[in-house]
Amino acid sequence: MDKKEALIRSLIELRSAHDDASAALSIVVNQGARAAKGQDTVPALADIRSYKKAMTSAKVHAVQAELVLLEYALPRMPVDSMEYAMFV
Repeated sequence: MDKKEALIRSLIELRSAHDDASAALSIVVNQGARAAKGQDTVPALADIRSYKKAMTSAKVHAVQAELVLLEYALPRMPVDSMEYAMFV
């Protein structure tokens, strides 16, 4: 797989994981708002865990996208650059 395809794929996966996390958070927040208004519903533990799992996935995909982007950046950085030193 070439760099461009790897970058596109990693960004698509990151976006999908972010969307999943956003949807899961929306459920939790809506249930919390209902509970704050005095309704009997509270966020379910399963919903919190679903959100946590989605956030973990998003973090993994963010790191993968970062690594692909670093492949673009490192060849262009001078070796004596402070930015380069941070990545090596």
